[in-house]
Amino acid sequence: MKFGKITSKTVSSNAVSFGGAIAGGALSGGIVTLVPDEQKIYARGGIAAAGLLGAAAVKGTSSSDNLVKFLLVGMAIRQGTEMIKEFAEKEMQPVDESTTTANKFVAGMVGLACPDCDNHVRALNAAPVINFDDISSERPTPRIAALYSEAPQREVSGMF
Repeated sequence: MKFGKITSKTVSSNAVSFGGAIAGGALSGGIVTLVPDEQKIYARGGIAAAGLLGAAAVKGTSSSDNLVKFLLVGMAIRQGTEMIKEFAEKEMQPVDESTTTANKFVAGMVGLACPDCDNHVRALNAAPVINFDDISSERPTPRIAALYSEAPQREVSGMF
């Protein structure tokens, strides 16, 4: 293996490949959510196989060829790793404080090392909390009351 000089052309080409792989993984994840639970393993296997075979069939070196090839590779990688995770989940014990380092490492390799691995909205949990006024009380809060008193009042009639 030889390393060459980094140029803007090689960076942009690899960025297209990287973006295609990320998009392919995301696309395949969206497709699998539409499949009934009892058929997900078959869908994952089919998408992984189609992605791998499709990527092997793409010939050409243009940016669009690379994008399509890595889109298919991303689909295969995502669904392949999801299948491995699903199979490993049945065989591995949950990770906790007493788990050995080796078992934690293997669980991490297959995506089972975190206690909230199925919580795919972790970024949303890190968002700052937005405090809304409590709407359960019958009287409006002073802030809401001030908004209504400052707003021009107009009567709406004849709408229906």
